[in-house]
Amino acid sequence: MTQEPTATFNFDYENPNIIEGHGTGDPYSHDLAATRLLRMLDALSGLPAGATVMAVGCGAGRQSRTLKKLRPALQVFGCDLSQVAIVEARKYNDGVEYDVSDAARLPYPDAQFDAVMLFDVLEHVPNVAAVVREVARVLKPGGLFHGHIPIEGQPHTIFARLHSSQSLPLTRWKREQIGHIQQLTDTGVLELFGQCGLKPQSYDYSFHLAGQLHDLADYWRRDRLAKSGLADWRKNMVTITARLIFFPLWRISYWEDKWRAHDNHAAGLHLTAVK
Repeated sequence: MTQEPTATFNFDYENPNIIEGHGTGDPYSHDLAATRLLRMLDALSGLPAGATVMAVGCGAGRQSRTLKKLRPALQVFGCDLSQVAIVEARKYNDGVEYDVSDAARLPYPDAQFDAVMLFDVLEHVPNVAAVVREVARVLKPGGLFHGHIPIEGQPHTIFARLHSSQSLPLTRWKREQIGHIQQLTDTGVLELFGQCGLKPQSYDYSFHLAGQLHDLADYWRRDRLAKSGLADWRKNMVTITARLIFFPLWRISYWEDKWRAHDNHAAGLHLTAVK
């Protein structure tokens, strides 16, 4: 049995500045966002019209909204712990049914959904196994799971190399700025899903070197801008510097992740599993 990843941390998920999932995705944007979307669409391509799909930890609904737009015959649902995020999601009137819910205590009957998807959620939760067990519980027998799971404890990545860094404390930045409290690995995630009754069917990777450098620049920016008393001209310089780094890396990472999809020297795991 793999050890269940648990952690404690107080974080304000009602802060509108940290809500993710705005807008609608574009599968042809050739960037990191498109990488997640294309792999999701491929994993769920076999679902028939009328199938029920739940997005756990949906934020403001970007992935569930995009799925509904591209596959309107599906019945799509979304839930998130943040009331602010769900209020934002409902404003789109996108045909998705949204609820406020803790991912570790889903308010749905057993075997309710044909598919469950989950993107960038497990790194935030105190008890990863509790969430995975809930996903398995609400899936129908033979139901499909697909998700993107940050694996920031993965060896041979920038995250692992900087884990104890004092000069570039990326782990601390992500914990304080966005609430990442788990540093998972691919082997740990795959073992845990199997133990919870979800048999991994296929998996590959994203967030290789370019994506990791993008994250490093992003959270360096967030940390600097969060400092009190920083002069406006310094804030402008931080923002400009970060954008100059973001623009090429956001797109280079798309092609790198296509080329290195099966290389586990990465910080993102795309997992498809069956109950």
